[in-house]
Amino acid sequence: MARRTITTLLAGALALLAAAPAEATLVYVKKPGQADSRVWVARDDGSQARRVGPGHSPIVSPDGRWVAWVQDGTPDQVMMRLADRSRKARIVARSSAIGELQFSPDSKSLGLVLSRRLFVYDIRERDEVKAASGVIRGFSFSPDSKSVVFGTAGRSDAVDAPSDLYSFQLASKQRVRITRDRKSLNPLWGPNGIVHDRQVPRMGDAPTYNLFEIQPDGGSLRRITRLRIPNLMSGLVPVELAGNGVRLLAAFIGQDTDVGFRVNTRTGKTHALDEDFENGFVGFDLTADGKTVLGHTGGPDPTARHDVVTTPYGGGDQEVLVPKAGFPDWSL
Repeated sequence: MARRTITTLLAGALALLAAAPAEATLVYVKKPGQADSRVWVARDDGSQARRVGPGHSPIVSPDGRWVAWVQDGTPDQVMMRLADRSRKARIVARSSAIGELQFSPDSKSLGLVLSRRLFVYDIRERDEVKAASGVIRGFSFSPDSKSVVFGTAGRSDAVDAPSDLYSFQLASKQRVRITRDRKSLNPLWGPNGIVHDRQVPRMGDAPTYNLFEIQPDGGSLRRITRLRIPNLMSGLVPVELAGNGVRLLAAFIGQDTDVGFRVNTRTGKTHALDEDFENGFVGFDLTADGKTVLGHTGGPDPTARHDVVTTPYGGGDQEVLVPKAGFPDWSL
């Protein structure tokens, strides 16, 4: 349930949260942005930390059993290992361009974007199926883990390229088009529908994003937010939903900007989790009960000073879990 890789401007996206195990798992990066960055695993409070391997961009499965991350090389590699480190890491895939990684809610599959292809890897069978080709603009597993929804801009990698949402059923390999507006991207499949962005192109500037919700069959499109987006900013990208589908963690992104936002999907009300949009709190995950946000301080720049922290969804003081670390995920 990692923070999903934000398409085009910043990395972005992530699957629904399952019930947490008795001792949930936390993963994070030491020395992010450096050649010798390392992935670490710990208990959800940051204790009993252990090094997993070299790399970055870690995610942990909802059951807390598996850790996946990216290891730089020629080409780069998607690595996966048991969180208890009882076995050596396995190489899942190799590619010159690795994008978003995401575990399915049932922890049995790993979704991964390799260059211009979306694959779903069966962890037990060690086999993969290609779910989509083209420039992928975010993806998300269905709550039952049987399908994935993804945005695609076809062959165009322009920032404001027309994009639509499709679903892919893993068993039947059936692909269904969900939108036809050529504006939809960054999907997050929740219990009440698929939250996603609709973009509005701007001449000489980045496109703007506002949040909408649509049903998997393409019906009941509903607008959630109506923010006015300033120059050099894009707007909100959905990151994680609470179990009831009402509390949403989003990222407000733009040039040198990534800050956590809370969004009520019913009312459309929004609130920033930090006043500093360039060097403040970046949200990566939301607990299933919607009460606590996991993130790091120091803004989106990997080379900046970060601390892995939690903050109450409704506002309050931050609690430092791991100093001098960043880019976390957990199985809560």
